Amino acid sequence: MNICILEADTPAPDLLNISGTYADMFETWLSPAMPGARFTRAAAYKGELPASVGDHDGYLITGSLRSAYDDIPWIHSLRDFVHTAMTRDIRDIPVGGVCFGHQLMAEAMGGRVASCEDGWSVGKTEYRTTSDGRELLGEDALQALSFHRDQVVRLPTGASPLAGNAHCPWAALAYGNRGLSVQFHPEFTQDYVLALIRQNSDGTIPAHQAEIALKSVHHDNNDVVTQAFAKLFHKVSVDS
Repeated sequence: MNICILEADTPAPDLLNISGTYADMFETWLSPAMPGARFTRAAAYKGELPASVGDHDGYLITGSLRSAYDDIPWIHSLRDFVHTAMTRDIRDIPVGGVCFGHQLMAEAMGGRVASCEDGWSVGKTEYRTTSDGRELLGEDALQALSFHRDQVVRLPTGASPLAGNAHCPWAALAYGNRGLSVQFHPEFTQDYVLALIRQNSDGTIPAHQAEIALKSVHHDNNDVVTQAFAKLFHKVSVDS
């Protein structure tokens, strides 16, 4: 099983020593739950994409400082690539996304992403699951680490909401057996989120919100989310 991580950005240089690149974080997060998987990488933010969506058994899209609606050539190309992967008829190719990846998948499938008028969601956050979410994840609520202002504001075609809250109603989406995405960050460590908040507490994030987030952050075990992503890709080895 060959899963390609589509890198939509790279952490700031002074944060790289904490958890590595976004692709490193994805591998560290998912490898224990996917022992049979081999991960490769494509720097989509540099314009690098596989020659064909059929080159890999599945795709993962990382977070990014960019917005999914930015008018930038590599984002257009990545969105088209993801749309092709999620709609091709020859063979189902699972696609997973986190934060920017979650948003890009929504845009690729006809949804809309925008900056939240209520501001940032930062630090430890609770999301209540829907009936579909409880069936998939087995939990009434998820405690996760978040760091975003953009979010999905119109549901894409074929998406089933899995979890959300008043600030971010569509924080997790499923696309049948072909896609799974979350707005929050199951791949982030506590140390990385703390450093990220401190780095952006000089005005990007309101100081009082940053202070509250710093006091409340701790790393929750999002095992049910990890297993849901692993299950999405595991079907490749079963069906192939």
